[in-house]
Amino acid sequence: MNAAKYVLAGGLAVVGPHKPAVVNGGESISYGDLAVRVSRFAGALREAGMKPGDRVALFMLDHADLVSIYLAIIAAGGVAVAVSTRATGDDLRHILAIIRPFAVIAESDFAPAITTGMGPNAKLFLRQRHLRSWMKRSETEFVPCVRRPDDPAYWVMTSGTTGQPKAVEHRHDNVFACTDYLVRGLAATSADRFFPTSRLNFAYALGAMFGALRLGATLILHEGWPTPPSVAATVELNQPSIVLSVPTLFQRLCECGSPSKLAFRAVRCYVSAGERLPPQVGAEWEKASGRPIIDAMSCSELVHKIFANTLSARRAGSSGRPVPGVEVRLIDTDGSEITQSGRSGQLEVRAPFLCAGYRLDDTQSRAAAHRPTARFRGEWFVTGDEYLRDEDGFYHHCGRSDDMLKTSGLWVSPSEIEDMLAGIPTVREAAAVLREGAAGLSEIVLYIVATSRAGLRLRRRAPSSRAIYRHSSFRANTRSLLSCRAPPAAKFSATSCALNYSVRLELKTWPLLL
Repeated sequence: MNAAKYVLAGGLAVVGPHKPAVVNGGESISYGDLAVRVSRFAGALREAGMKPGDRVALFMLDHADLVSIYLAIIAAGGVAVAVSTRATGDDLRHILAIIRPFAVIAESDFAPAITTGMGPNAKLFLRQRHLRSWMKRSETEFVPCVRRPDDPAYWVMTSGTTGQPKAVEHRHDNVFACTDYLVRGLAATSADRFFPTSRLNFAYALGAMFGALRLGATLILHEGWPTPPSVAATVELNQPSIVLSVPTLFQRLCECGSPSKLAFRAVRCYVSAGERLPPQVGAEWEKASGRPIIDAMSCSELVHKIFANTLSARRAGSSGRPVPGVEVRLIDTDGSEITQSGRSGQLEVRAPFLCAGYRLDDTQSRAAAHRPTARFRGEWFVTGDEYLRDEDGFYHHCGRSDDMLKTSGLWVSPSEIEDMLAGIPTVREAAAVLREGAAGLSEIVLYIVATSRAGLRLRRRAPSSRAIYRHSSFRANTRSLLSCRAPPAAKFSATSCALNYSVRLELKTWPLLL
């Protein structure tokens, strides 16, 4: 098999050669033209000396050429590795030391940053020079290299929770699952136009790319870094039917008033992943746009979705239910599996599209990928997330395993506390952390960032913590959260803080007695 063939030939079989495959800005490339471009790029790479299993690093903006060369590398038997164009200095040198690329393909503007970290035998190809020349080659037939299902097809660069870059290795058979969630969860078809706002070096966007092309749908890209103005302009110009983004960007678009605009109200479906979607962001978006945000969850090690809400079955604040074909289990601190609802545990996942493992800078290129026992337990993968399952089978993210907060002998999820502020219109974001109080006891500190609508008031004075506590929503949610688990004399200390005009956090502490 070959992953590039599975994706591209699948789309061609559904819609034929003339349907737009990739759109960015004013440029549009059809499925037929994409297949020809992939064939010519693959032929040029083979001619340049690339062998099956060789890695090729891509330091490029998001456009049709990036999609074409990404698929061409896989089609020619190589391993495609997209690198963030914001990686510089030591991080970039570390990334290239892990990849050990046969070649780097880059935009001309990025060449100076790349050359300092390249190995002595690596080749440098420039989009504006070499790819333009390769387009003039004579290949017209798409003939990919035959690979085994477990051969490496692409790597995803990630820092994970360690802060040190590493590569996640995915096999050719990973793409077999690329349309499962899109079809079952979003009722996606070849008529859809997908716009992932994340860059294609992220697993989230890569999964959308593979799925859209396999369906015969249209993939919409934006070359620049995603900002509220650039995303809004892309939505208005290219009219996507499905937008896939992250909670932070949805929140910033809300602040700009984008969801109430006609172009956003015309979008059929919105998807959020990458991090947990706060319920208040989802509620604000649905109220303004008339469309819900469908929350889902995955990670770089799986690419495709683990949990997902769907258009027909969704629950605010949850990541949804397991996607068909994915098995999950929650593990308690003593190593036993949690079977009852309402209790949080460490998430472990078993799925046919799990990565082969990691590539580090000390990993031999032809050796098996590194599978640390802390993350890989046989066929099960430890995501590092804490989840709980409710009585209806929806899974709720409770933070990372090392982020759980313990006070008065109680384990509490940061997200549960942050959600207590839902319904307070002047609060944009909140973050709960643990600190040691004056008496040496642990207390939970709640950091609050006000919305832009409260900006003028904040210039005069920050809202007090007591004013926030007096808000009925916060008071009711606080009691509901803690009364079910705190002993009668337990004390919950919190700190409210508001972002004032000088961008300084002002803290005022007060206890809540339950």
